[in-house]
Amino acid sequence: MIIGASGYIGQNLYNYFSRKNDVTIGTYYKSPKKGLYYFDLEHPNLKNLRAYLKKTSHAFICSAITNIDECKRNEKRAYKINVEGTKKLIEQFFKLDIIPIFLSSDMVFDGEKGNYTELDKTNPCNIYGNHKKIIEDFLLNSNEPYLIARLSKIFGLGFNDNTLLTNWVKQLQNDEVIRCATNQILSPTYIKDLTNILDLVIEKKLYGLYNITSPESFSRFELAMILKSQLKIKSGKIMPCSIRDFNFLDVRPFNISLNTEKLIKDANFKFSQMKNCISKLEKLVK
Repeated sequence: MIIGASGYIGQNLYNYFSRKNDVTIGTYYKSPKKGLYYFDLEHPNLKNLRAYLKKTSHAFICSAITNIDECKRNEKRAYKINVEGTKKLIEQFFKLDIIPIFLSSDMVFDGEKGNYTELDKTNPCNIYGNHKKIIEDFLLNSNEPYLIARLSKIFGLGFNDNTLLTNWVKQLQNDEVIRCATNQILSPTYIKDLTNILDLVIEKKLYGLYNITSPESFSRFELAMILKSQLKIKSGKIMPCSIRDFNFLDVRPFNISLNTEKLIKDANFKFSQMKNCISKLEKLVK
């Protein structure tokens, strides 16, 4: 079951597991899509999906208010959905013996040191990260089977997917100036790696908390420069700046790179290298 199958990650999970005939149902809230069912996380009621529950063993929780500044701007509503609604949903899954797979975030850390492991203490510096931490703690203390998939920036390689690398390619080709922070370090992860590793984790029955990101980490500026150089894009300009130079409503952490040694050891999975992902974008610049 994919709760939130109309968003970027949810849609990719829905498509991946549908091809394997493993999806029981996918839901949407704001963006109706063919084959998906309406579901409101603010008032979660699985009885409306009861026809599919007996066939469901695992449920991905992709639905949330994920915009960091939106969580700050409408803190009460974001809390109702991201925390209260999510808790109620998880409790229903537990009662039905359905294993929840909660998509968490590197934003649970303050970004002071980077290379965070699953054993590092969480200390978010923004509202969105705090919501993720609350649900992580709720699951960690539940004494029930669960999977927390702690993610970083997810990117794809489709021309109109509106993700990090493809957006940069378009901006550079339009001869735009891109401001990229030198002091925010991430572990960007290819969407196909994410769907494959989550499938493998389910197959291997790995539960608990896992950092599910690429082992490579970059600052935004460093990655943009690699992209421009490797693809030999002459137009556009990449301007270094600080993450604090942007007029964000809520705070952004600095180094939120994640350590994935536990995942690689337990799942025996090899992530795509960034240089190989970028090479697949060459068709977009010809």
